[in-house]
Amino acid sequence: MHLTLLIIVIIFSLIKGDWRNWREYYPTMLYTSLSTFVYEFISHSHYHLWELQEDSHFNLMNVHFTHDLIINTLIAFVFLSNYPNNLKKQIIYTVKWILIFSVLEWIGVGLGTITHHNGWHMGWSILFTSVMFPMIRLHFVNPLLALILSVFCTLFYLFVFDYL
Repeated sequence: MHLTLLIIVIIFSLIKGDWRNWREYYPTMLYTSLSTFVYEFISHSHYHLWELQEDSHFNLMNVHFTHDLIINTLIAFVFLSNYPNNLKKQIIYTVKWILIFSVLEWIGVGLGTITHHNGWHMGWSILFTSVMFPMIRLHFVNPLLALILSVFCTLFYLFVFDYL
């Protein structure tokens, strides 16, 4: 599943990504990658809420590196590359991405390529994704505000899931 997703995301980014202006999106791509690495760092010291599972093509480390460094960054790149100007279209566009991510995670859970733990479930994933995509856009237009809000979002999850 991870290899299939990787190939689809790479092809999708080649078709839909604004490669002529990739440097414009690069800081937000790094923000996206760093955010997932921060989750991995924090969760390894206590416990995971969700966990990507290894498969026949990737061991656990390669699964995380593939998602954190390639898949997630290219998703942020494509999301930003095609972001509409009209507010109504922006809302519809963001909701489509949230639905796509939610369906893909639901499929991943069903196939066993992602597992939920310690009270995490699809409802939390939908909430997380509903914040994630607007934060990606916010980081693109106002990185400092996005970083400050990211700290508060992180503290929220740390509190709710008893990390503190």
